[in-house]
Amino acid sequence: MEGTDEVTRSTSDEVTRSATGPLSLTDALRTGPRYLLSGWPVRAFTANALAAVVGPVTTLLLLPLLVPGTARGARPALWVPLLNVEAARLSLIDGEVAGRFRAEAEFAATGEAIPVRRHLAYILLMAVIGPVTFAFTLFVLLIDVVLLAAPWLVHDGPVTVLFWQIGTEGHAWVAPAIGVVTTAVTAYLVGLAAVVDAHLATWLIVDGSVLRREVTRLTDSRASLLEAVEHERRRIESELHDRVQHRLVALALTLGMAESVHGNDPAGQLARLAHGQLDEALAELRAVILGISPRALTEHGLAAAVTDLVGSYPLRVDVDLGNTETPHRLPSALEDAAYRVIAEALTNIVKHAGATTAAISARRTGTWWELTVTDDGVGNAQVLPGRGLDSLTARIDAVDGTLTVTSPDRGPTEIMMRCPIPTS
Repeated sequence: MEGTDEVTRSTSDEVTRSATGPLSLTDALRTGPRYLLSGWPVRAFTANALAAVVGPVTTLLLLPLLVPGTARGARPALWVPLLNVEAARLSLIDGEVAGRFRAEAEFAATGEAIPVRRHLAYILLMAVIGPVTFAFTLFVLLIDVVLLAAPWLVHDGPVTVLFWQIGTEGHAWVAPAIGVVTTAVTAYLVGLAAVVDAHLATWLIVDGSVLRREVTRLTDSRASLLEAVEHERRRIESELHDRVQHRLVALALTLGMAESVHGNDPAGQLARLAHGQLDEALAELRAVILGISPRALTEHGLAAAVTDLVGSYPLRVDVDLGNTETPHRLPSALEDAAYRVIAEALTNIVKHAGATTAAISARRTGTWWELTVTDDGVGNAQVLPGRGLDSLTARIDAVDGTLTVTSPDRGPTEIMMRCPIPTS
């Protein structure tokens, strides 16, 4: 059976970070010394340098548009590109924050949003903080460079760094060691300044309602897509069952009549051969229909479909779905995902687990629904990428669910699917 010891098949930000590196400057700072060896300090410095330019330029361009009486249509015409420029700058720091800025720009492009007081506050702050922060950064970096180059600079005479005069060879070779430390500190300070910049931008510029609207839009879009897919799947199943299958059954009856009329003569033998091939085709068609959408699942719900399903497996399967369909059935997309998980789990149990019994249980807990499939097999199961249960991950992700497989050596194996139940 496919599975691993306590493996959760769900989308995870931590897994993504480990596979592709930090996704933002904030994540990079948390990596400790590895931050210094990455490209993030350069990205933070570049973002701060751009802020020194973008802040004053934005002030000069946008402040006239905030004067009462300015044409309302002219405001978003300039505000949108400025938001996009700021999004490009912030993409060096945090892609998620940059994405929010782009969403804000798209909303402003509709003409429904114009710069307001908090936007003005951000513009004024950036006009002052951006150049000051960049100038301070350059000053500190200059000190770092002088410390690192002190052994060579001291040949031309004493070198003064703030309140320290380096005039001897001994001091000159101590300075680079200090310079390494101060350079590392500078890299962290530059990163922290950029992170503060990103948070400040998010707080003052990004309208929380825009993000909420986007989340709502994506949620509704996904629900509509799932509903459309489910409707099309049921239509295909109905067409195959009510039209194609009925025509093939009628053809089988015709061939049966021809077989009985002609007996063992050549025409009868040919009819008998065609009849047998047609029976095989019908069996395959029924299997395809069952794979698309079991009629019991579509018409009567998960409990009825599972009851039909377990009867085809050569082992004892105890089923207890509890309050799954109380007070009403689960959404069709969730029912379909659960049915696929149960079918795949039972198939794996028969093929690989060497089990004698299996159990299927489910229950509603508040706004969540949990399904558990267990068996008394040999355990030590393996999840293979793109196959079996792993291939069902996309279906489960589509309903915001998780799939956990626990399979220690010698068993028992437990598969748990956990999904939220939509409130409407």
